[in-house]
Amino acid sequence: MSKENKDLSDEILVGRIKKGDRDALEEIVKRYSQKIYNLALHVTRDAAAAEEIMQEVFLTILSKIHALTHDAYFSTWLYRVAMNAAYGYLRKERKYTEQTVSEDLENETAAEYDWSSLSDDILVSEESKDILRTSIDSLPDTMRMVVILKDVEGFKNEEISQALDLSVPAVKSRLHRGRLILRRALGDYFRRYSYSGAEE
Repeated sequence: MSKENKDLSDEILVGRIKKGDRDALEEIVKRYSQKIYNLALHVTRDAAAAEEIMQEVFLTILSKIHALTHDAYFSTWLYRVAMNAAYGYLRKERKYTEQTVSEDLENETAAEYDWSSLSDDILVSEESKDILRTSIDSLPDTMRMVVILKDVEGFKNEEISQALDLSVPAVKSRLHRGRLILRRALGDYFRRYSYSGAEE
């Protein structure tokens, strides 16, 4: 039964869960537990909290899944539950901040850098990946989650809009500004790398 469930769509699995199928629930948990954990970890930056949130999310899903009227939208609903749980944790811990970023970023030339001259081993190095992770973590909370859902998890703008309860234009704006910040941070890093290499 479990092997059969691996090939089923979320929509079919959710329909079976609503009928009390525990195997279908087990498959959904396997399918999404790591993603929910990673998302919660990105928000809270706390492994223990992420684990707790992940468990809370699936308990919520189990208790409220009958309220989901469009089973095809399960993943979006699941992420929204996860986001609410994660932000709820931050508010409880008083760690949530609604930071803003200057609109002047739109005009900053510092964000522009020609990376084409850099070798692939530099671009995919562990140090470069660490710089990217650090830069993402430094983004304002809501902007960071838009970037993660879009560029890490591969969500569509409409799905992010539903998951974060934002308008699509707001999603596009935060994504654009977040990418500018990341491009600037990475550009500064690679520029310093190029300068240091030229001096050697």
